[in-house]
Amino acid sequence: MSEHTKENAYIGGQAVIEGIMIRNKNVYSIAIRKQDGSIEVVKNDIKSPAHTYKILRSPFVRGITALIENLILGIKSLLYSAEVAMPEDENRKKQKGNSNMIIIFALIPALLLGVALFMVLPNLSTHFLGIIEKDSPFIFNLIAGVIRLVVFLLYIIFISLMKDIKRIFQYHGAEHKSIFCYESNKPLDIQEAKVFRTLHPRCGTSFLFFVFFITILVFPIITVVIQLLYKDFVGLHIVYRKIITLFLHLFIALPVIASLSYELLRLSDKFKNSLFIKILIAPGMMLQKITTKEPDEEQLEVAFEAL
Repeated sequence: MSEHTKENAYIGGQAVIEGIMIRNKNVYSIAIRKQDGSIEVVKNDIKSPAHTYKILRSPFVRGITALIENLILGIKSLLYSAEVAMPEDENRKKQKGNSNMIIIFALIPALLLGVALFMVLPNLSTHFLGIIEKDSPFIFNLIAGVIRLVVFLLYIIFISLMKDIKRIFQYHGAEHKSIFCYESNKPLDIQEAKVFRTLHPRCGTSFLFFVFFITILVFPIITVVIQLLYKDFVGLHIVYRKIITLFLHLFIALPVIASLSYELLRLSDKFKNSLFIKILIAPGMMLQKITTKEPDEEQLEVAFEAL
């Protein structure tokens, strides 16, 4: 996922199965390479509550709105791309018309996997290292945060080795190149697009890195604050302590961190020539070397159709 602006027009995108989704504030389009070689394109309106309620477009709120919208739209686009790019079977035919239920059932395991990988595993690993949260809450959560970031990096590296994911990462690169063309007022031409790199400072990969990095700094402070406000917290059973901490991390801290990360992403474009910003976005740009790959000409054609 990435988002870009030109003349105040919001442009974002995401690679899907054998294709690309491109959106602005009001509409989104999906271009998919079908098995017969043709490209199917669909365009739909975006019905966002942010269009109606101005507060949802305000700084540090718009990040949460965008995150939820892009998550839902991204899953919709992935499901649609699977229908178009892969041969239909009876199960997929039956699933048509139940897209909302499919999205819900697709979100649940994804969220559970995310909690297991990036919450439970880092905590268990830190306990295994002999660091007890009850005795050293700040150090415990700091180490768990570092492990969480390492798990995230290993996860990205692992999935990048899969053949199908490599294809998606190539389409991710095609998305960036096509939008670079658009932003540079160049014609949507294969030779023009080839000169651009696949790394973009406002890519969703950089957003995710911001989120994981900021949690390293914020989560340890939350546990310390809890203990200052609730003196008997350390005396609670470990299960109750973990439930309270997990709730605060997921539903209080994470939305704030996501909003801050979103604002940093927007600033990275506004002040992209600043040395400080270049240093700030450098890790996310390096990570994009994994999540984007050089596309072929046919993939660039699909990106142009979506854009």
